[in-house]
Amino acid sequence: MAEAENLVDVMVKDGIAPNIVTFSSLINGYWKSKQVDRALVTFEDMRFSGTHITPNVVTYSTLIDALCKENRFQLAYQLFEDMKDQGVAPNVVTYSSLLDGLLKKAEIDTALSLRREMANNGVAPNIFTYTIIINGLCEAGRLAEASEVFSYLVAKGLQPNVTTYTIMIKVLCKQGRLGDATAVLEEMAGNGCSPNQRTYYLIIKAFLNANDVVNALDYLDRMRSQGFTVDATTASLFLGFLTDPNVIDADKALLQKYVLERQGEDMKKEEVNGD
Repeated sequence: MAEAENLVDVMVKDGIAPNIVTFSSLINGYWKSKQVDRALVTFEDMRFSGTHITPNVVTYSTLIDALCKENRFQLAYQLFEDMKDQGVAPNVVTYSSLLDGLLKKAEIDTALSLRREMANNGVAPNIFTYTIIINGLCEAGRLAEASEVFSYLVAKGLQPNVTTYTIMIKVLCKQGRLGDATAVLEEMAGNGCSPNQRTYYLIIKAFLNANDVVNALDYLDRMRSQGFTVDATTASLFLGFLTDPNVIDADKALLQKYVLERQGEDMKKEEVNGD
């Protein structure tokens, strides 16, 4: 950022007045380097110093997003109201940042009210907006509403991304709908969206919680076949399963057999690679 600041100083000394692009670039740089207070000072300088430049939607949205990420929601909302007073129409990025901030504070009804305002102003949500809403509803325990939003976005023709799918799988697992959760996993593959390690972890955890070690191991194998290693978080699920007094001995024996078989396979691979 020091180089960018020096460049602006040189511009001013040479009689070149900074414009909206200059200020927006500085504000964006401060945001990325987590210097939000410097971004706010630059924002005020732009508006009220000799330049008197009116911020545009990008400038406002960048600052609002930065403030929401720092949990300074009151100031973010003041900027949101200010931009509307200045005749600058919020866009999908602006609304999505505010929705994310509200939902992380568990202000669900306020967030849904803002979503209605968004619709009334003709701003269409994108997949990132819907993902934010689904996750917020899920974290608040409003699982049925999260499922409805997911169904709605699919019906609208939007393509869920890996984050959207993974959150939806979390919702279904929490509801005990493992058949639907695995169906969503298959749907992901069919739509060319590869599951990540978190996706598999949620499925495996749900099956173990249901004492279904057979399916848990099946999805563990699928995860490994996709090139993912068994990390400490996933391994701890199985360790907890082995030490759970409520798990029957037959299921524990099945898991132990699986571990021994995979250890043998790994040893053979190492021998082949060593040759």
